[in-house]
Amino acid sequence: IFPKLWDQRYPIMAMLCLIMDSLLTCFIILRTKYTEIDWIAYIQEVESVVEGERDYSKIRGQTGPLVYPAGFVWIFIFLRWLTDEGRNIARAQLIFAAIYLATQMLVLRIYVKTKSIPWWALPLLILSKRIHSLYVLRLFNDAVAMILLYFSILLFTKRRWSLGCIAFSAAVSVKMNVLLFAPSLLLLLLYTGGVLGAILHILLCASVQLVLAWPFLLSSPRAYVAASFDLGRVFLRKWSVNLNFLPEEVFVSRWLAAGLLVAHLACLA
Repeated sequence: IFPKLWDQRYPIMAMLCLIMDSLLTCFIILRTKYTEIDWIAYIQEVESVVEGERDYSKIRGQTGPLVYPAGFVWIFIFLRWLTDEGRNIARAQLIFAAIYLATQMLVLRIYVKTKSIPWWALPLLILSKRIHSLYVLRLFNDAVAMILLYFSILLFTKRRWSLGCIAFSAAVSVKMNVLLFAPSLLLLLLYTGGVLGAILHILLCASVQLVLAWPFLLSSPRAYVAASFDLGRVFLRKWSVNLNFLPEEVFVSRWLAAGLLVAHLACLA
């Protein structure tokens, strides 16, 4: 029996991690106070759409204009309905806890399938204070984008390229930062399907964006594209975690952004 258990050490450890993480997440929700940052703004933004507004330049929340693509809007309209128009924070936390645990299940499944880390390292995935905070204490939209992204990655490990591209594009439609994974995906598409295959899959990704954004593109295409995919957007240093040590003038400089992009592409090469 022990040799058989040893052969199944990856799935057994993954299952134990998921059980422990479920308990840990419930404990965090019960013992730690919720922090309002963007949830109310999300609800205010999608309320404008519910009321009939389709011009992105006129859709705003308490933190400013809507800057997320159309997938975000449709998903958070549904979340607004599930949470009594956004007022039921406890229910929202439970929903985001479910999203978090489903995401962890996908990530664990990827690691079990690829065995790219030792089996004993899997518990490290559940120990992040920051990730628990982002999901269940702050309700950031990154949670929705990431579950779609990891679902696409799992599909790619199974060589389901078309379905994976649909899921990847859906993730991009929630938050533009998922595009940071696009160069790696492009390399995979070129490697597995050649130039023609890559072009067809890119068109598939684009078609998902068009379908989701169609009502907004009909109303004001320029406003939609400018708000949702503003590649020149400058972020505030105070919200940065990894680069907060940099001086303000360096953090917002274009040469730093260009340098990080070149370094990213060089690592892929």
